[in-house]
Amino acid sequence: MKRHLYIFFCLVLLVSCDDGDIFTIDLDFEGELERCENDIDSYIIYDTRDSPNEALLLIIERDDANELLFTTPTITDVPTELTISETGETQFIFRSFNRALEDDELCDIIPPGDLVITDDDYADSGTVYVTTTVEDDDNDGLTNEYEGLSGEASADGIYWDSLDSDEDGIPDYIDQDDDNDNVLTIYEIDTDELDDDGNPTNILDTDEDGTPDYLDDDDDGDGVLTRLEDLSEDGQDPRAFDNYVTNTEGIDIYRYLYNYNDGVINANEEFEDTGFIYNIYTRSVTTSFIIENAGFEIISSDYIDFGTFENSFDITNEPEDED
Repeated sequence: MKRHLYIFFCLVLLVSCDDGDIFTIDLDFEGELERCENDIDSYIIYDTRDSPNEALLLIIERDDANELLFTTPTITDVPTELTISETGETQFIFRSFNRALEDDELCDIIPPGDLVITDDDYADSGTVYVTTTVEDDDNDGLTNEYEGLSGEASADGIYWDSLDSDEDGIPDYIDQDDDNDNVLTIYEIDTDELDDDGNPTNILDTDEDGTPDYLDDDDDGDGVLTRLEDLSEDGQDPRAFDNYVTNTEGIDIYRYLYNYNDGVINANEEFEDTGFIYNIYTRSVTTSFIIENAGFEIISSDYIDFGTFENSFDITNEPEDED
């Protein structure tokens, strides 16, 4: 949906024509911001439009504090404030071009030869108010609310008071393996049986013990933990091909879901403990920018809703490889 960038009072040229007329500039941008990823010194956030061929750019120094603007939520109703100056750490630019911009060529270190900047105006003052919100999801097919999301988010954005079924220190809503059995939750629910809200209508309970498989660390009830019914070479994968057994009906089935043992088919052996898999969840971040009292040479504005920048990335508790 197109989002208009409204200026609550006219953006006015501070110069007049010979007849004394004052021009106004209508900054009707989408508000769906993009970011240059090839600048190691600054975050360059921008919005462009065609006819006229113009861009708004917000340049923010790249450092540890400003990185949080794109990764970590700000305190509710307390946005981060950045001070704009023409040559400082935060700059706001109104730029015009001789033609429409293509793709992300605004970020090119060496611009195309046929692209010419026809107007380049830097604000010499103003304040940027940055609000960052996050939404975390373990992508296991269950909604955060169904998995016991509760309490208030801490400074890092995590709802630590939420349900933690396996008591591993990772709340269920960001835990891709809620029972710590090394079988991901998404494989232990029937994803074909979810209602319109994303909640399961058919709970899988292989051993019919009243505990659904995704919360049961011994899915077949054979007395051997699911994660230990794994003889695969690398371990930590009860669903590996090595862990197939054939039941009495001649059907291949994972040994962690089959507790039959007649001396021929042994499906309740306990194998070496290779530890737990590392957890991964996705964080979706929305960073919104409001700019007040931006002073350009030719434009003066009390309030600009610059727009929002959205990105997402994976977070894991797996340690980084050390060289």
